[in-house]
Amino acid sequence: MPVVPFLSFNDDAARNADFLLEKEDEAVLERLREPIMLKDKWVLWEQVVQNDGKNTTFTDALKKVVSFSQLHEFWRIWNGLPQPSDLLDQKQIMRDPGVAIDAIMIFKEGIKPEWEDPMNSQGGHFQIQLKPNVGAWQIDEYWNNIVMGMIGGTIEPSDMITGIRLVDKLSGPKGANAIRIELWWKRDSEGNQAALKKSMEKCMSTKLDGSAGMACKAETKQHTNIKH
Repeated sequence: MPVVPFLSFNDDAARNADFLLEKEDEAVLERLREPIMLKDKWVLWEQVVQNDGKNTTFTDALKKVVSFSQLHEFWRIWNGLPQPSDLLDQKQIMRDPGVAIDAIMIFKEGIKPEWEDPMNSQGGHFQIQLKPNVGAWQIDEYWNNIVMGMIGGTIEPSDMITGIRLVDKLSGPKGANAIRIELWWKRDSEGNQAALKKSMEKCMSTKLDGSAGMACKAETKQHTNIKH
């Protein structure tokens, strides 16, 4: 039985997998060239590493990078971002020389990636701590699956989702030797939190051939009960 490759865009992983169509259909390729609008407009943010001793706040560390509302725009941005597996190679995410990035975040336009934002303050997030022994490309697949499920609206109910964070917790004074993924959501009066969590866990563990991969349970964090 052939081994199903992981959905990773790490160059080393790509060398071991073929993501190309077996037969290029010109009609399909032509449709792919047309603009594909996403359901929501999204913003890529970065959280800059804060220097000890400076009187700075969490908000000071947030940097808005770029917004996108089309699938083509997303892929142009995504191709320039590191995969989580790059962090396991002792590579920090760097924006400018000497400026390290703690977290990459994608949130719906108009929502800041902080608990104090009105859309986040009464909600929470699903937190997944991934140790290096999970496997570099498996971690990539979890991350890619959740991001694509989020912007594509296949993690449901999608209207609950406010954004996602990839946090480097491998080193530093608060290091936990882990990469952390957080899917943030707003308060829902209809009690759909459990359904959203189940949908996310199913999405993140789905393999490229549609089969169910190794499941990874997420911890639920309520924003009203925690502080920065």
